[in-house]
Amino acid sequence: MATPFADRSGRGLLAAVVAFTIASIALAVNASARPLDEVREHGTLRVNVYTDFKPFSWVEGDKVVGIDADIGRAIAKELGVKADIIARGAGEEVDDDIRSNIWQGPRTGGVKGDVLMHVPLDRELIARNNLAAISNGYYHEHVILALKSDVLGPDASLTVFEDGSKHKLACQFATSTHYFLAFARDGKIRNQVSPFVKFESAAENFLEGGSAGLMARRAQIEYTLRGHNLKLHYQTLEFPASLRSKWNVGTAVREDSRDLGHAIGRILRKLRSDGELQKIFANYGLTYHPPKRVEYEAIERPGYDPLPLHLRKKQK
Repeated sequence: MATPFADRSGRGLLAAVVAFTIASIALAVNASARPLDEVREHGTLRVNVYTDFKPFSWVEGDKVVGIDADIGRAIAKELGVKADIIARGAGEEVDDDIRSNIWQGPRTGGVKGDVLMHVPLDRELIARNNLAAISNGYYHEHVILALKSDVLGPDASLTVFEDGSKHKLACQFATSTHYFLAFARDGKIRNQVSPFVKFESAAENFLEGGSAGLMARRAQIEYTLRGHNLKLHYQTLEFPASLRSKWNVGTAVREDSRDLGHAIGRILRKLRSDGELQKIFANYGLTYHPPKRVEYEAIERPGYDPLPLHLRKKQK
């Protein structure tokens, strides 16, 4: 039985259709991609950051502020272009953020960014998002324990919160930190843990004297406690292998805009060597911690905590 396009004219028509389709796809890709030369020609670098993610990015009035926003502006300045800082909310997963901000665009409409800030350098995330180039680590985040030295003593540790203690330890509810504290010291401090839905509420409780300890990401703690006359000392605790307490963050660009990604990487290294990154973090009361080699890397962004998937399913 003859198949469609069996004659020569049919084969020619098929070839023409295929060629047209390939050309259309190529034109669409080229039109949407923003490699380095196009960014410079256009004169603007579109930098996507998260909303409501202090101290890294948030909207204040009609301006996007925060560490990631300032880094984006510094990158654009080094490229010799203007920075268009675009703040958007987080999706359910980091993959959603990469898709809507970098290679597909928001489903509700809006432009794609040239670079997305604060992307976790997670191997599995990188492997399954092959339409994006994820790299350029620029900061190392980790969970710390803040303790009030004037209340607990200068040598106090997690053991001070064991059963029978009158002191409380605040944290954010349903996070890896909360889970860790529930089982740390064989569960002996569980009754002294005060979990709050939002980190800001936990920090407020700590500042008002409701708790003598506060455990969260270093960036959160340093930013929230800046300017307060507190006598504190910090500890870094090792989490079990099933939990994650430290990770690096970097940037994402489109796969076909790797030249832009390489340029951003060079600029980030220059900003670090020149001390500019350190200054940006210091402006928000933070100590700069460069990327480090970690045994495992967590996905960390607004609305997500590096809690193992099987544990997050149980919470739902």
